[in-house]
Amino acid sequence: MRNTDQRKDILDLKIDKSVKYMAAAFSGAFMHLTFLVIFIIIKLYTMVIFNVFSVGLYIVMGMICKRESFERKAYNWISAMYFEIAIHSFLCTLFLGVNTCFFLYTMMTIPVVLYYLFLTCEKKVFKRGTLLFSLCSLAFLGAALTFDHLCDPFYYTFRRPLTHSETSLMLIINIAFNIVLLFGFSTLFILEIHNLINKLNETNDRLNYIATHDALTGLYNRHSLNGALNALKTSERPFCIVMGDLDDFKKVNDTYGHECGDVVLKSVAEVILRNVGSGNTACRWGGEEILMIMYGSAMDCFHTIARIKSQINALNITHEGAPVKVSMTFGFAASSEYGSQDIDAMLSTVDKRLYKGKASGKNVIVVE
Repeated sequence: MRNTDQRKDILDLKIDKSVKYMAAAFSGAFMHLTFLVIFIIIKLYTMVIFNVFSVGLYIVMGMICKRESFERKAYNWISAMYFEIAIHSFLCTLFLGVNTCFFLYTMMTIPVVLYYLFLTCEKKVFKRGTLLFSLCSLAFLGAALTFDHLCDPFYYTFRRPLTHSETSLMLIINIAFNIVLLFGFSTLFILEIHNLINKLNETNDRLNYIATHDALTGLYNRHSLNGALNALKTSERPFCIVMGDLDDFKKVNDTYGHECGDVVLKSVAEVILRNVGSGNTACRWGGEEILMIMYGSAMDCFHTIARIKSQINALNITHEGAPVKVSMTFGFAASSEYGSQDIDAMLSTVDKRLYKGKASGKNVIVVE
């Protein structure tokens, strides 16, 4: 169980957008610093200059991505990041050939850029960016591979062919970087999808709660009780139905105001929820009427209602220093009284017994 909770905590990890941009920026700076060293070693000075510019771009991006204004210009930064990677990959393929695998970045750019578009931009911009960047990537990749097929790499023409060890080093570095990118962004996608599913489930749970519960008291509302009542018709367990009604509640509202009346209702609901037990149901049936469905023998259910009645009587509610008396009358019916589970008849019975209790002095539990 503990391991399951730990895995859930990991999947529920929420990373701030600015941190995600910072990770991309400083990862890009590190990669281009690596390329910068390689190009200095092989004296490919055109790409040395390009990578100095690239490192500067990513450092600036990493430094400003926490500013509030950054997200408003995020599309421009994403575009800059995309074209930097795509052009860098294209030029490296022209200079050094496909054997060094720089062309892989043209393909890896698409999921990276689409992730950041998804993270930041609205739907219309996301669709437009997806189409634009995908077409550009295909164009860059097609052009680079076509040139490599038709011509020798520029570096071979103007300087010398790469040695086997130089080609192997670049190949290993580029494949390693692409594997890390693929794994990293696949993980981010999974986390993002998991978080979206969690948000959707939380929203559905919240909407379901709003639809089935009374906003003031937290009890079930009357419309949500059909399922619980229908379940009683096929129940093999004994159960009781109890209707409670606050005594003189109109007088409380008229004397102390509706805010005080709300406090009384919420306090009574808390008592009921605390005592009614799991698996049982408490519903705000009407204004100050509360219906309870309780599984168990008539004696056990009666003791629970007696305890609820006693705790309601003991509520210490005051209004502007004056004590507010709170009591409740209950109509009680047990399934053992009926040859069959006639729920409508039981509801009618508890209603009649409730009003019998009201007529006989209130603050009582009427069982017959």
